[in-house]
Amino acid sequence: MVFSYLDLLKTKFFGTILGMTRQEKREKIKEIRAQNREFIQRLKPLIEKKFRTSMRYEDSLTADDGKVYVDVDLTNIESPFSVFSYNRRMDPEIFDYIDQQVFFLRAAIPIVINFDDGGKYSEEMKEKIAKYVKRHYSLEYEDKRLMHRKSMWFAFILVIVGIISLAIHFAILFGTDKKISAVFDELTLISSWMFIWQGLDMFLVSGHSKRVDIYNSGQLALAEVTFGPPHTNNNHKKEGETK
Repeated sequence: MVFSYLDLLKTKFFGTILGMTRQEKREKIKEIRAQNREFIQRLKPLIEKKFRTSMRYEDSLTADDGKVYVDVDLTNIESPFSVFSYNRRMDPEIFDYIDQQVFFLRAAIPIVINFDDGGKYSEEMKEKIAKYVKRHYSLEYEDKRLMHRKSMWFAFILVIVGIISLAIHFAILFGTDKKISAVFDELTLISSWMFIWQGLDMFLVSGHSKRVDIYNSGQLALAEVTFGPPHTNNNHKKEGETK
């Protein structure tokens, strides 16, 4: 769609420069608009479903006990640890897989990370893996919380600076020195609204997405780590099946 609208703008404003006649421009614009309308029509079934697809996906992974079991197959690898870590850090691909599995799930759903080791790991090894998994997601949660707190303080400071700048603007505007007013009036007005809107954007828009990331990390930090055969074929409903 972005490229279609870019083509539309390019044809509309630069068609003559590109060597197109007026009739060719009109026909090209009509063609692009028809393609866009047809694409919107094809999107309608997805729009009408709204959250149905994500709910079906969530449903397909949720077991009868209300938990989502993320099964990780370790039977085909020699070691679950990074080759550079002296067996002190998990392979990042394992975390990538887990993150992808839970990405579309609501943060309130309990997660169980189940490692299928095929019975080849000792209890000591299992405790080590569970410890490193919990540590990874706990550190991630704490880091995101700290960064979010810093960004919220920064947003608060921006809003305060913006309000102060706005107050200075009105003080200059209604002051007696018109020369100073002419020089700083527009500057203080623009800067004040820039600070205020930037701060509000960090609070309301980016702040919300960061809070969602924090909740998702907390969901995984609280996840239970188990070892055993995969749960997928035993308890889960087939993907796409609805209740």
